[in-house]
Amino acid sequence: MSSSFSGLTNALAALNVQRYGMEVTGQNISNANTPGYTRQRAELAAVGPATGVSALYATQHPHGSVTVSGTTRLNDPMIDARARAEHGDNGYLQTTANVLSSAEALFDEPSDHGLAEQLNDFWNSWASVANNPGDLAARNVVLQKAAGLASTLNQSSAALDRLTQSVSQQATAATAQINIAATALAQLNADIAVGTASGANINALADQRDGLLMTLADLAGAQTSIAPNGTAIVSIGGQSLVSGTTASTVSLSPGNQILVGGAPAGPAGGSLQGLVDGLTTALPGYAAQLDAVAAALAGTVNADQTSGYDLAGNPGGPLFAGATAATLSVAVTNPANLAASGTPGGNLDGSKALSMSQLGSSGVGADAAYRTLVGTLATDVQRSLQQATVQQAVTNSVDELAQSSSGVSFDEETTNLLTYQRAYQAASRVLTTVDEILDTLILHTGRVGL
Repeated sequence: MSSSFSGLTNALAALNVQRYGMEVTGQNISNANTPGYTRQRAELAAVGPATGVSALYATQHPHGSVTVSGTTRLNDPMIDARARAEHGDNGYLQTTANVLSSAEALFDEPSDHGLAEQLNDFWNSWASVANNPGDLAARNVVLQKAAGLASTLNQSSAALDRLTQSVSQQATAATAQINIAATALAQLNADIAVGTASGANINALADQRDGLLMTLADLAGAQTSIAPNGTAIVSIGGQSLVSGTTASTVSLSPGNQILVGGAPAGPAGGSLQGLVDGLTTALPGYAAQLDAVAAALAGTVNADQTSGYDLAGNPGGPLFAGATAATLSVAVTNPANLAASGTPGGNLDGSKALSMSQLGSSGVGADAAYRTLVGTLATDVQRSLQQATVQQAVTNSVDELAQSSSGVSFDEETTNLLTYQRAYQAASRVLTTVDEILDTLILHTGRVGL
């Protein structure tokens, strides 16, 4: 009886090893269900009687009447493929939203001290000069406001440059991570191919493979197919990244084009594509719009200044030097040189200063250009955040679907354990009954009256 119990116990222990990824040694049980572990099912096969051996010498199989013929990974390849596709889209949209939100944070609008308010203060300072053209203090305020505008545009341009450098560093780091994962996948492909050819259990290797494929999907929107021998074939933007035991190298060209093995790749997806789009489209676009603000400011102000006359009655000169946000500066240092008069010799005429104070309402001036920049950026950020939120929900839903098929369900496993326990108890009851019958036959047979 004890040997039969031992056989059944060993069979259940072997089954638990396959189902739960546990190592059983005596009373020590260590959980090996690490992240990326796919639930497995033990395939049981009946053990028939020994053939060609006399029944006198035949012994019972140590696992009872069944044996574990193999294990099967309980995953759905279609769901896994969809999960990788959704992760690629999610990585792209989340990264894009982060880049755009970082750019938006550089422009503190609406604000009491943002560029829009500084422009408004600058035009208002000209109104004070129009009311009193000969007041040097009022003229000096104009120069201070102009210097503040130039400094803010310089700082905003420098901040955009720093953000661009940061995004470029992130893109370089992403390519390094992709190359590490691709190299590891190529090595894993070799192990899987050997294991498949030799008939070994490659389930653990398949778990590692799927983890690397998900990493490549997150980073680069990698497209994957699984060969019949279990190896993965991966491409990025139409270019082969991993094939068999060969892994190509991902890099960025000087123009931030994704290269796979030195060949240009098409739009891929994933975090890397989001960073590349930020470097090639979004951030340069905002920088160009910021330069347009500086150019409009310098162009409209300098045009009015050169058509007017300063406090000494001389023709006015440009107030601003430079035509980009990075190079804009104030060219006038003497407040008396500001052109507030519209007539020669009429140094106390404030008509030109009045005209200057009204430039803020111009449809082609700096204010309009800045409103276009802020509005475009706000729209882009709102749209990207909405898309990222929706895609995150879709990705989470697919992940839950994949987890429901490949992850360990505590409810299901508890039910199975109860089933095994009831089977064990039933077998135990049968053996107990047989033991009682044998006890009666041996100890009480032939004893009359007992």
